[in-house]
Amino acid sequence: MRRSISLFCLAALLAGLSSLSAQSVVTDPVGFTSAACPANSDTYLSVSFTRPPEFTGAIASVAGNTLTISGTPGWTSNQFVYAASTQPKTYYALVGPHASTNPNEGRGYQITANGANSLTLNLNGDDISGIQSTTQVLIIPYATLASVFPASDQNVSFVPSQSQFNRLTQILIPDFAGPGINLSASATYFFLNGAWRKFGQPTTDDHGDDILATTGYFILRNTATPTTLTTLGSVLVKKETVPLFTSSSTQQDNFVGITRPVPVSLDNLGLITSGAFASSSSQFNRIDQLFLFDNAAAAINKSASATYYYLNSHWRKFGQDPTVDFGTDLIPAGVGFVIRKGATNGTTQFWQNAPTY
Repeated sequence: MRRSISLFCLAALLAGLSSLSAQSVVTDPVGFTSAACPANSDTYLSVSFTRPPEFTGAIASVAGNTLTISGTPGWTSNQFVYAASTQPKTYYALVGPHASTNPNEGRGYQITANGANSLTLNLNGDDISGIQSTTQVLIIPYATLASVFPASDQNVSFVPSQSQFNRLTQILIPDFAGPGINLSASATYFFLNGAWRKFGQPTTDDHGDDILATTGYFILRNTATPTTLTTLGSVLVKKETVPLFTSSSTQQDNFVGITRPVPVSLDNLGLITSGAFASSSSQFNRIDQLFLFDNAAAAINKSASATYYYLNSHWRKFGQDPTVDFGTDLIPAGVGFVIRKGATNGTTQFWQNAPTY
């Protein structure tokens, strides 16, 4: 797959980043990327941008799963909670930096309720008690099927289906919560009669507001003509933390993507420096592995085109000389890939990725 970043986005990045040194409050740079989605093929995609943040402020205190925000933002009750037909957005709180230490920096938590100056979060088993006051927090809407694939893009980024049984473009959502490896998709979406539908659900239900995981990927399965997906949004200039799930008894696949509009080398992913990726003892005893897919190769249910592992302080590529360093190999912008964790103690490990721009 060829994925390009626009000159506008590059210019915006430079302008936005140069302004960081000139003022304390800035608007994140914006831009767009495009991705070719071949016919009769699966394309592994992630969203390169966030939707524009709707609030940036500071945390005053933490209690359980609730953040109290400094100042008087004056929110209305549950304005950040999805409500079908009246409030189409689902929001998450992104924990930003702190002047000293912040163990939760870059982690995002879905907002389940809010008051005039408070946010209640779904921690999914995580702990936010270590967040200090004055830590930055951003409120951002999740990307959705309808925001990434609006109806106006039919026959451009996707092809409408003729029926629920003749689906021409499908969006496959991995089973993020399932145990083990080589997991089947947990949900399949298709566009029919002017809206996104979910296979197995009534074809009168509109699923355009269903979210696309921020640090995960989705598969665009195109059985019609080639299409091109263009994504637009705000460039994430902050750290992003990806939870990697493990099992105590078997290997565990994690279906991931990072919110970056530029390619990132293996060395710059942060997998090793954050301690989230285990080293292997040999090329034949690989503990943790990273699987990358060739989006330019037309195939359904394609196998990985490259398998990486970490050995003797360097990235190696399976099938290649294990003494060669492949750390400069790039993860293209806006792609999905798999991190297969070896059996460990079953705890979630957090991978922190910092921007390279």
